[in-house]
Amino acid sequence: SPLSVPGALGCPTDCVCYPSPMTVSCQAHNFVTIPEGIPEDSERIFLQNNQITLLLRGHFSPSMVTLWIYSNNITFIDPNTFDGFVNLEELDLGDNRYLRALAADTFQGLVKLHALYLYKCGLSSLPSGIFGGLHNLQYLYLQDNHIEFLQDDIFVDLVNLSHLFLHGNKLWSLHQNTFRGLINLDRLLIHQNQLQWIHRRAFHDLRRLTTLFLFNNSLSELQGDCLAHLGALEFLRLNGNPWSCDCKARSLWEWLHRFRGSSSSITCESPEQMHGKDLKVLRAEDFRNCSGSESLHQMKTHTFSTADRGASKSHHPHQSSKEKGKERGAENSLHSNQPAGPPGSRPGYRKPGKNCTSHKSRNRTSKPVSLGPRKNGQEVFGAMPTLSPKRKGKCTRRTVGLAKGKNVVSASEGLSPCPAGLCRAQREQIKRHYHTLSQTA
Repeated sequence: SPLSVPGALGCPTDCVCYPSPMTVSCQAHNFVTIPEGIPEDSERIFLQNNQITLLLRGHFSPSMVTLWIYSNNITFIDPNTFDGFVNLEELDLGDNRYLRALAADTFQGLVKLHALYLYKCGLSSLPSGIFGGLHNLQYLYLQDNHIEFLQDDIFVDLVNLSHLFLHGNKLWSLHQNTFRGLINLDRLLIHQNQLQWIHRRAFHDLRRLTTLFLFNNSLSELQGDCLAHLGALEFLRLNGNPWSCDCKARSLWEWLHRFRGSSSSITCESPEQMHGKDLKVLRAEDFRNCSGSESLHQMKTHTFSTADRGASKSHHPHQSSKEKGKERGAENSLHSNQPAGPPGSRPGYRKPGKNCTSHKSRNRTSKPVSLGPRKNGQEVFGAMPTLSPKRKGKCTRRTVGLAKGKNVVSASEGLSPCPAGLCRAQREQIKRHYHTLSQTA
């Protein structure tokens, strides 16, 4: 039951307050400023659907854990508004269409923040360092803004981020270091942008990604190398792009034939003889006129050339020699299921448990503290493919290795059950088989 009725002592006028944890609900009352009288020990504050225009230092107390202030008219946030808010876990600033810009230090020091909502805020850019130090952030909602460009290493500190929503922006390219450091990312939604170009190493650190949406962009080409690092990928959507199914598409075609997850159709726009066909169902004969020089540079999906390794050493031009050493260590463990060296060494990183299978999403049962009535949530995930993908990376059956050139006998074959009375004979036969091999090896 409410701690106090609206207007009572200890609760702002037109608000309702609850104890344990101390909660103040002032939603949908046409407030134009933050209401006065919010108790200092308030942990949850709900101010959504008002007409509030400014957020200033002193409006809230550092004891706050959750703040919902979406669907207002916020135009300015003082960079010191959340200074010292070390307990803040969930901050929803979404649907404030006139905000348009944020200072680089707006979220500085929010060490416990795990869900940040900045959707529909009219943002056209993100300043360098705006997400610095947010090592516990797991959910970042940046969809439906006007963002055209993402600076290198903008997400580099978000070592525990699992969900990144960037759909509905105006992005036209993804560079080598755009997503650097996102070693625990599970879902990346970049559909409905204006993407024309993706660097072949743009997804290099996303070894745990299970869902990638790139549909409804302006992509005509995507190298197979670009997807080669995504060993945990289960859902891929590439439809709604003007794909060119000439020789440049060969490496993507080959990658798709190896992919065991669920993928959308990839309708060819050009050349004319391929128009309307699905790239996935093309045959090797359709690429018979492609010379090696046209496609071989795109087909190295399992190993890196010397040039690639050299490029990785200069991955970040401003690294110290110590950091570069860590980077080289990460390259040496390129195909390991364990996180890369440099991100894992940063503060806040939580080392995952060992697993012989491809990594499952760690967040299928983990949600923000209070999700609330989110807009378009079903619209976003309603588009998720329903086909159950084949699992990749399962523990392989152990085998008994013999001398080079000899037959390999499955361990399960040697231990398989046999009818009564035949087991002894079978074991003797296997024993003689090994004895003969050991004599001839």
